[in-house]
Amino acid sequence: MTASIVTKVKFLTLTSTLISTVGVFAALNIGDRAEAIVVSGNPNNYLVSPGTGYDGVVRLSINRTDFESVSSCTGSLLPTGLHILTAAHCLTQDNIGSDEIPGAFVTKGAKVFFDLPTETSELDAAEFYVNPLWNGNYDNANDVAVIKLAGEAPPEAERYDLYRGSDEIGQIFTKVGYGRSGNGNTGRTINDGRKRYGQNTYDAVLGGTNARAFGYDFDNGLATNDAIGTFSGTPNTGLGLNEVFLALGDSGGPNFINGSIAGITSFIRPPSRYGLFTDIDNINTNSTFGEIGFDTRVSSYASYIDSVLAGAYTPVYKVPEPSTVVGTMFALGTLAMSLRLKRKVKEGKGC
Repeated sequence: MTASIVTKVKFLTLTSTLISTVGVFAALNIGDRAEAIVVSGNPNNYLVSPGTGYDGVVRLSINRTDFESVSSCTGSLLPTGLHILTAAHCLTQDNIGSDEIPGAFVTKGAKVFFDLPTETSELDAAEFYVNPLWNGNYDNANDVAVIKLAGEAPPEAERYDLYRGSDEIGQIFTKVGYGRSGNGNTGRTINDGRKRYGQNTYDAVLGGTNARAFGYDFDNGLATNDAIGTFSGTPNTGLGLNEVFLALGDSGGPNFINGSIAGITSFIRPPSRYGLFTDIDNINTNSTFGEIGFDTRVSSYASYIDSVLAGAYTPVYKVPEPSTVVGTMFALGTLAMSLRLKRKVKEGKGC
């Protein structure tokens, strides 16, 4: 497959020949998935306090069949108060090996945590919806999923609308997420599970005319680490101490323009895949200055999300209700007991 990156502000359009030469769209491995927010300054200065406008940004604890322990992602509460927007790869198999099925659903359940001024509220997930076009390949975008809660979210948690415009490129967005943090000089070094926020600028769109994902770099004010500026020849060295970047735990988290969700945190790419050497430490995807991140473009998937909220899609998985689980376990136990009794009768007859 060939593709191109198109920009309206900083990026030049990449030709198929250049993409083929530098291997921009090589297969990703599990290390590329996005996780949390790394910042330009002191990580303690970017913490989100409950009651300051982001109580509808939630931490997801996901129980997957392919992990021995739960995994962590971020999500955002939609206007229904019953649905959480997140990334499809949080719930599915990545395109990371020939013996696995890319995009296969691998989630058994999830808990959603709202950090509120008075308490942390916990709700179970009831239903899971994954964009039918998602196939585990980040290059094709489509990294969108919706989780329906078992009950309505706390009323004090903000509900967020979708961004539906087409003018995102060049705009400053606010990124909010949970998970590992740190400073851009050293990357993701802090794993305290706390919510942080900051800003960045959408520099490019990924997917050619489809324009289904955004690209942005992690700038530190130095031209030598300005990845997209180096490539395009149009310098933009960032937002100073306001600049942040994605890292471990932030997958699925929202990126706001004017208070609406414009992007879903998706994945990281090392600049070396673009023939660039702007990464400050030359360690791939550890969220240091000079790396490049990508978000799923919400405006491209607004109709799909609207349809899920309207009940037009069947969930890929529905968590069994407790009464159903108990009933099933009781039925299985009764069947097992019956089989043991029959076996004893038969054995008695044989004596």
